[in-house]
Parts: sequence; C-alpha cells; structure tokens
Amino acid sequence: MRTTRRATLALRTLALVYLVGLLAVPIVVILWRTFGEGLAPFLASVRTPAAVSALNLSLLIVAITVPLNVVFGVVTAIALARWRVPFRGVVQAVVDLPFAVSPIVVGVSLIMLWGVGGWFGGLEQSTGIKVIFGLPGMVIATVFVTLPFVVREVEPVLHEIGTEQEQAAATLGASGWQTFWRITLPAIRWGLTYGVVLTVARALGEFGAVIMVSSGFPGVSQTLTLLVHSRYIDDHNTYGAYTAATLLMGLALLTLLGMTLLDRKRTHR
Repeated sequence: MRTTRRATLALRTLALVYLVGLLAVPIVVILWRTFGEGLAPFLASVRTPAAVSALNLSLLIVAITVPLNVVFGVVTAIALARWRVPFRGVVQAVVDLPFAVSPIVVGVSLIMLWGVGGWFGGLEQSTGIKVIFGLPGMVIATVFVTLPFVVREVEPVLHEIGTEQEQAAATLGASGWQTFWRITLPAIRWGLTYGVVLTVARALGEFGAVIMVSSGFPGVSQTLTLLVHSRYIDDHNTYGAYTAATLLMGLALLTLLGMTLLDRKRTHR
C-alpha cells in the first residue's frame, strides 16, 4: 500500500512539474512581458489598425469555417455511422488526413492547386476571385486542418445512441428531416458542440497552412497568429508580439472555458 501511494504521489508530482514547465512558465513569462509596463501600453498595442484587422480577420475565418465543418462533419458522421458507404476505410483515412499531414504541406498543396500555374489557377483570371494570398485560400486551409473534429466527436455518439429511436420515428410516419431535427440532432448536440469548440480553437491558432496561402500584409490578409510572427520576426517588435500573443491566448482561454463548462453540463445531464 505504501509503495502504491508513493508511486502515485511521484507520478502526480512528475505530471505537475511537467505541466508547470511546459504550460505555466511560458504563460507567466508572456503575461509578465505584456503587462510589466502597465495596462495602457497593452491597450494601445492591441488597438492599432493592424491588430484590430488581424482580430477581425481571425474571427471572420472562424465564422466561415465553423458552419462549413458543421455541415460536412454531421453529414459525414451520419454517413459513416448509419449508411453503407463504399470504400469506408478510404473515407475514414481522408477524414483523419489533417492529423497526419503537416500544415505546411497543406499550404504548399493549395498553392499547387489554386496558384497561377495550378489545376484551378485559371479561376482568378476568369472570375476575378483571388484564392491564393487572399481570404478564400486562408478559409480553405483552415477548413482542411479543422476537418476531423466535428466528425470524430459526432460519429461515436451516433454509434452509442443506436438506431432504435430513429427507426421508431420512421415507423410512426416521420420524414427523414423530421427524424433528424427531432431525434438525431438533440441526441448528438453535446458531441457536436464539443466538436465546434475544438474547431474554433484550432482555427484561431492555425499558422502553418495559413501563412503559406496568405500575403501577410497587415490589414489585408494577416490573422492574429501571423501578426505575432510578423511583429516578432519582421518588425523586431517584441512587445507588440507579446501583446498580440496575449490577445490570442485570451481568446483561447475563453474557448477552453466554454469547452469546460459545456463538458460539465454534459456530464451532469
């Protein structure tokens, strides 16, 4: 018993030291560098046109990405859990592909597809829509890297709830849409909500794929993550990089808080 308690205590201490060194120390350093000169310089830094534009663009990308992934994720999860999908293993591998492929590779692939010499490079010339180095390319890159979250949160829930209620609704004369809205959607709402929260967090923090398809110009196609990179590497504005990182961290913490509250509510229910 003593050995077990000592081992448990040692493991807990090791885990705590690991978390403090990996998470707490960098966060404390960032906050200290940000607010060491007071609140006024921080507010002045995050209210610059470049910072406001980066924040708005990040939120806009999230606002576009989340609905697209919700529709695709729910349909794909239902197809995998309820239908006999041809090449099911291939579909599963495609869904998990963003977990295995580097975001940099994703960005390069998008340039090869949508660039001037790519397969769909003529779209810009024929329609005037600029994909690469514009908002559409950044949205496509973000949608790709956040693709699996809704699917992987909703599909297990569909397997768990089974098909009995849906079959009962069908025998009572409910249409497919009625069954989905009144039976399936309420049953998967917590898994869907959790997937949406993960999608938001991943979209806010995406860097590798977005930097490849963005021009990086302040006020044009620069997200918060790109603003941090630009201020620190290009402008050598260390304090501005810390303030932008703090703003991004604040959004991430709000997302984490929402996820925690939803998880507690789901567990309680």
